Amino acid sequence: MLAILLALGTALGYGVANYLAPVLGRRMPLAVVLLGGQLAGLVVSLAVTAGADVTMDGPGLAFAIAAGATNAGALACFYRAGRTGDLSVLSPITSSGAIVPVLVGLATGDRPSAVQLAGIPVVLIGIALAARRPRMATGPGATAPASRGLGWALLAALLFGAFLTTYAEAAADSSPGALLWSRVALLSGTAVGVLVLRAPVRARPRDGALTAVPGLLLALGTFAFGEASRVGLLSVVSVIATLNPVITVGLAFLLLHERPSRTQRIGAALALVGIGLLAAGQGP
Repeated sequence: MLAILLALGTALGYGVANYLAPVLGRRMPLAVVLLGGQLAGLVVSLAVTAGADVTMDGPGLAFAIAAGATNAGALACFYRAGRTGDLSVLSPITSSGAIVPVLVGLATGDRPSAVQLAGIPVVLIGIALAARRPRMATGPGATAPASRGLGWALLAALLFGAFLTTYAEAAADSSPGALLWSRVALLSGTAVGVLVLRAPVRARPRDGALTAVPGLLLALGTFAFGEASRVGLLSVVSVIATLNPVITVGLAFLLLHERPSRTQRIGAALALVGIGLLAAGQGP
């Protein structure tokens, strides 16, 4: 049950952060949102791991660095998608990257119970349905609003799945080390990307300070996921962690006045049913 609660904490932190960061990216340069958030996340990581042993063996450190690099790519792609697309559509699509660690976990020996195995596809189907919206073409050949940012969201999904998988491997060696070194790699990778692309980084001080909030939430959520993957099954906790679109869609509904369709509401309900199945099969 502890693994379930930790993974739900990850979903909450990621869900709020995945609403805030793209919204901030609509009013300031994307590079500012990325750098500000990751700098704040590194500060949190340093505070959380203070006094802990963060030394890692060679493979563990490599997995942590890979996790940071893939996380940097996933966040950049998702925030880019969220600048033009509908968050209530793009967030669930991005989280479909849960398929990657599920397949890896099952292939490497995870053996969920029958109830949990039933819960995994229910959650994934719920996420898929939550991403659907009615087509709203305005003329011959027009595309639906849901298509905006879709390519970036799909790429973010692939990178996010790779992040979940590599981070869990790193956390198996050292949870504090995985958090710290992946955050170092995440900030470094983001900074290199900004320099190579010569992205603008100017923003008002108050706006810059706001970018710290998503970074704080993502860092805490990542730490919770590392702990969850240590005490639970990767194929289970990774799917629960991807329920963050339920939070993001809810915030988009309340604050951005996006109106989910009936299909989206059914998807959210299915996702919650999937959580119940996963929790029921976890055992003490």
